[in-house]
Amino acid sequence: MKVVLDTNIWVSGLLWGGSPRQVIIRAEQQQITIAASDRLLSELEATLNYPKLQPRLLRIGIPVEELMLRVRQLVELCSPASLPEVSSLRDPDDLIVIAAAVAANAEVIITGDADLLVLHP
Repeated sequence: MKVVLDTNIWVSGLLWGGSPRQVIIRAEQQQITIAASDRLLSELEATLNYPKLQPRLLRIGIPVEELMLRVRQLVELCSPASLPEVSSLRDPDDLIVIAAAVAANAEVIITGDADLLVLHP
């Protein structure tokens, strides 16, 4: 199964655990494939560098650069040709998640974002 993770799932899985971490573990075990675009990876890296996350990064002892290296080794890169139009999308910033899912032909978008959760295929 091919999935796309929203940034909030990546951050939770990399820095905390729970169900988001289980998704990453399944990808590490090659039970699923996580697809991501360069734009999604850039957003993830920028988010991991937020000042509010620095105490957690210090606690786990893994620099952002190392986390991103692991992520880049884990994902299958996709290249969205363009951003699709989604008239019911409440947050235009979420379009990069949908574009990656379409480009990768992903079966599932995994997110905790209420603006994406309200969409129906």
